[in-house]
This record gives sequence, structure tokens and C-alpha cells, in this order.
Amino acid sequence: MYQNQALVGRTAAALRLLDRHPEDGVTGRRLTDTLDIPPVDATALLRSLEAEGLVRQEPDGAFRLADPLSGPAADCNDLRAAAMNWADKLAAHSGMSVRLAVAHPEGAQIVHHVFRPDNTPQRLETGDVLPVTGALARALGAPCDGRLVYATDAARYGTASLAVAVRCPGPEPMACALSLMGPCRALDPVRPESGRCRELLREAAERIAGALAAGR
Repeated sequence: MYQNQALVGRTAAALRLLDRHPEDGVTGRRLTDTLDIPPVDATALLRSLEAEGLVRQEPDGAFRLADPLSGPAADCNDLRAAAMNWADKLAAHSGMSVRLAVAHPEGAQIVHHVFRPDNTPQRLETGDVLPVTGALARALGAPCDGRLVYATDAARYGTASLAVAVRCPGPEPMACALSLMGPCRALDPVRPESGRCRELLREAAERIAGALAAGR
């Protein structure tokens, strides 16, 4: 768990540094000096962010933030800010990873990802686009009435996602959905043991909707 927290902390610090240098960008040396990490770690972090589509390397060798995620950038930022606290709590209380996504032409794009609260290897999925057959994409098309969408993960045996649409207030609300990813046995709605996760997911979605409404 400590390793994952350290990785998330470094990633957040790197993104903040990139945000402060939109013109001149960030080099591996600058990241090394600012975060006090080995050059090899700084390079690996920048390359990981590049692979996720969050940064791009310019001809001058410096890295800069990539184009905003789909949807208005300000709306995505507001969404992440409103969701962060409740998504963290959802992951902590459920023991599973949490994803928040917005609509994308090919399905659903993750705008916020919280790791499972354990020490197993995990990859930051912010920016990933999930298929239309997945739980998040299907939840994006569902009414915001608390109904849950369940889907198994074909790429991860025994793993599933449980998602719910989040009400986004405003004259032009952004479609978004929240999900848990974990063992099928713990998320399958037909199993009684999934009751706690269903309750936690719905509550988190309601809290995020409330935070969005308060910020409008």
C-alpha cells in the first residue's frame, strides 16, 4: 500500500509541476531536482504519463501536458475535484479500485482512478477509453436513478465492474459514471454478499452529485 501511495504522490506532484510550466515544459532533470528522485525514476514517470496520453514530448525534449481529456476541460476538472474525496473513501471502504468516467465516442473515458488499497502492482488508468460494452459506458446511457450496471471483464478472469450514473446538475450537464472494479463474487448483484458494495457505490455517487451541485 505504501508503494502505491508513493507512486500516486509522485504522479500528482509531476502533473502539478507540468501544469506550472505550460510554456517551457518539464525535463527529466527538472523533475529529478524538484521531486528529489533518481533520474531513472523521473524518466520512467514521464514515459508512463506519456504512454497514458497525459503528456507529450516536444521536439525540444521537454514534456508538456497533452490536450485535455474529452469533454470541456473545466468541467472535467470540476468533476474530478468534486469526486476525489468520495472516490478515495469508496476505495478505502470497499477494498476495490474506483473509476470515474465521462462519455467518449468509443465508450467511456476514465478521468479519475483510485487504486485498490493494497500493495499489489497497479497501473494508473486515467485517460484510458473503455469499450461500449463495459459497465461504465452502459451506465453513462442509463438514467440517474441509482440503477446499477454489472459487467465482467473479459481481459481479467474473475474480475468485474459495477457502475452507476452520477447526476451532474446544470443547464448542460456532463454525463459521468462511477464504478467499482473487483472480484465477480463481491460485485455480482445477484449475490447477497454484494449488498455492501452496492450501497457504498450508490452513496458515493449521491455524494459526488451533491458536491457538484454545491459547486455550481
